[in-house]
Amino acid sequence: GRATMIVFHFPRLARRTVRIAEQRGSSDAHKSVIIYLPMETRAEVCVIGGGAAGMLAALSAARHLKACGHGGSVLILERNRVLGRKLAITGKGRANVTNARSLDEFVQAFGPSGRFLYPAFESFFSDDLVAFFAEAGLQLKTERGGRVFPVTDKAQDVVQAFGLLLVRDGVDILYSARVRSIDAGSEGWTIGLESGGLLHCRAVVIATGGKSYPGTGSTGDGYELLEHVGHHPGRLLPGLVSLHCPEKWLRELAGVSLEGVAVEAWVGPRLLARRQGEVMITDRGIGGPAVLSLSLAVTPALAESQAVVLCLDMRPEKTLDQELHDIEACGNANEILMNVSRFLPKRMALELMRMWGIEGKGSTPLPRKTLAAIARSIKGVELKCTGADPLASAIITQGGVPLREVDPRSMGSRLVPGLFIAGELLDLQAVTGGYNLQAAFSTGFLAGRCAAEYVAKSPNDSKL
Repeated sequence: GRATMIVFHFPRLARRTVRIAEQRGSSDAHKSVIIYLPMETRAEVCVIGGGAAGMLAALSAARHLKACGHGGSVLILERNRVLGRKLAITGKGRANVTNARSLDEFVQAFGPSGRFLYPAFESFFSDDLVAFFAEAGLQLKTERGGRVFPVTDKAQDVVQAFGLLLVRDGVDILYSARVRSIDAGSEGWTIGLESGGLLHCRAVVIATGGKSYPGTGSTGDGYELLEHVGHHPGRLLPGLVSLHCPEKWLRELAGVSLEGVAVEAWVGPRLLARRQGEVMITDRGIGGPAVLSLSLAVTPALAESQAVVLCLDMRPEKTLDQELHDIEACGNANEILMNVSRFLPKRMALELMRMWGIEGKGSTPLPRKTLAAIARSIKGVELKCTGADPLASAIITQGGVPLREVDPRSMGSRLVPGLFIAGELLDLQAVTGGYNLQAAFSTGFLAGRCAAEYVAKSPNDSKL
């Protein structure tokens, strides 16, 4: 097979190297990575985590230090043997990196907590991200719903673009470096590695990601590190996940996709949330973009053992009276099947006919009471929600560091000087569509820049 050699050269780190050959993808594709291990153990800014937020934090810090003539070093500590492992699988391998919507719409996508993100978005937003990737020769494209992807449709190209820029900007990277402890002292931070090594830095950015997809390295280490220095991460729950429903008829329709439907979540008479878009029927319940977004409101309710009922509106563009008028105009089962098949897949329409008890009724006129029940069903199929996919397979983690403990103007800790927090560790979650990744990029950029500013303002005699 074809062998590809990628060499990362980090001039500030040691000359000693370790070569790691690892198989990636198919059996005929190998990538050799040369990793430079540090003999020196000091940096000005240390970024823990080489994911979306961490890589942009490191680049932002390096560029700011260079711009102000400081000349300090920036080091990424990555526990894996490659950068951006989770980023490489986002968007089903295509990487929905951002969205083309306005800043205010972005903030709204995060709900009441979204206002916290104004400073981060104002410092680095979607247009800045487009220009950023263009530096590395990667063009982006906009698709339905404002979703933005690389033109190559390959998330791995996004990761490689980061790698190229990190090399250009002289960012040092230490792989297979799992952080076990961080401690603040009078002259900066001491970082303890699982290997037993110690690193010292003036400012530290923690961007280790959440606790979803632990196989990519997101095992929740960052929460433990932050607790150690006095922060209080809240309860962690799965976010953007499929929901489980026990109804047997759903299993018969597993794989059916419903376009343009609305789904609501209720606890008794209280509406938790409503989302509209694509819904996918699964072998355990329902999923798809609309349901994933709805889950942000549902999983906290389930965690509190509340009884959640889901309601599918299969014709949200019509009122109940309008739908009743359409169904009454049909009058019999044959015509109803023709009508329903215009906006629902045939398999779904046939299953509904069976549920309504009119399967095989042909052209026999149906009672008005039956027609009214059919119209109500189209406008609201109720499903009992018994659970959700686990955190390990969630797209994002709900919960994290309370926003009151972080300064939104810098992403700096309000509790410990010289500590900055970015990305999924923060208690911020948005609906699907590229919003969460943009927040990771934006908070990472701001955290990195402000960490560099913190270093640059330090007395010269305290530089590491």
